[in-house]
Amino acid sequence: MRLLLFLLSFLFTNIVIGQDIKIGKVENKIEIGDLAGNRDLTFGVTNVLEEVIQDIGYDLNPNSNLEITVDILFFDVKKSNLQIAVYQKNTDTYMIAARATLYKDGKKKKQVTAKGEAKSISTATLLVDEGGKFSQQNVSTAIKKVVEELVKKLKL
Repeated sequence: MRLLLFLLSFLFTNIVIGQDIKIGKVENKIEIGDLAGNRDLTFGVTNVLEEVIQDIGYDLNPNSNLEITVDILFFDVKKSNLQIAVYQKNTDTYMIAARATLYKDGKKKKQVTAKGEAKSISTATLLVDEGGKFSQQNVSTAIKKVVEELVKKLKL
């Protein structure tokens, strides 16, 4: 009886096939602005995409027949300021739009577009200018949101 259970469990583990996927090209197709052609942004999106794919239960396999490619279409920061006497409130909204394409055996299976945004609100009684630089934390949050939305829309 033990031998039979051992053989059945051995056969069952060989029958179960894990889901795997390949991360294809991530391209920055932003045409204007500070991040046009920025390679660091594509590396960031690739890393977040790998993390999200693994979180939903897929294994990364460069030989998989499923492949995801991502095109970053838009990235910008919308700034709004409110100032009353010495009180100031700054709101920065980081917006990103991307398109993901799922290929199976080299043929396009599905293509989706998603938007993500992250807000940063600061208040002060004295104006301090940061020179209009991007906040790394908010950029990461916006990227994570857009990648999660893309994967959700692809229904992996």
